[in-house]
Amino acid sequence: MIKYIFFIILFLFPPLTEYVYGQFINLQLKVEAELSATVEQNLNFETQIANSGRTEIQLGDVNMGVFSIRAFRTQNLYINLEYPDALTPTDTQIDAEIPLELNLSYNNSGTNTVSNSTPLPSNKGMVSVHESTQLEFDKELWKQLFIYVYGAIDVGNIPNGIYTGDIVLSVDYD
Repeated sequence: MIKYIFFIILFLFPPLTEYVYGQFINLQLKVEAELSATVEQNLNFETQIANSGRTEIQLGDVNMGVFSIRAFRTQNLYINLEYPDALTPTDTQIDAEIPLELNLSYNNSGTNTVSNSTPLPSNKGMVSVHESTQLEFDKELWKQLFIYVYGAIDVGNIPNGIYTGDIVLSVDYD
């Protein structure tokens, strides 16, 4: 019993020469994604009939594809548009294709206006999220870049059906 009392006294009353210090840190972090992409409008050639010929969607047409990228204003993005040379039928019995041509432009002024857009040669390349190269401390940290996809298809003498192709717009950041 005396051993237990002595043991309790040692823990309740530590020697006066030892000091115990404590520090507490309450740290909260909010990490936002460095990049987000949104489809503002799908590229839409609408329904076509056989022998309808060439259908073009020009830069600024209502059926062009519009994408917005939200990123840090100082980031650089590598944009790449990949697409097949032709749309192919979903029915494997049909042996026909619809030729496809696509183009890509971007606008890094922060507004969704095609008049400020710049074509991207070869549908790929490095672009800055914000057009200004000066460091602006009083401006927003996040900026938007808009990407426009437009082009043409040429519908010849083909059987009726559904013709598809994978179009991939990839955006990488550094």
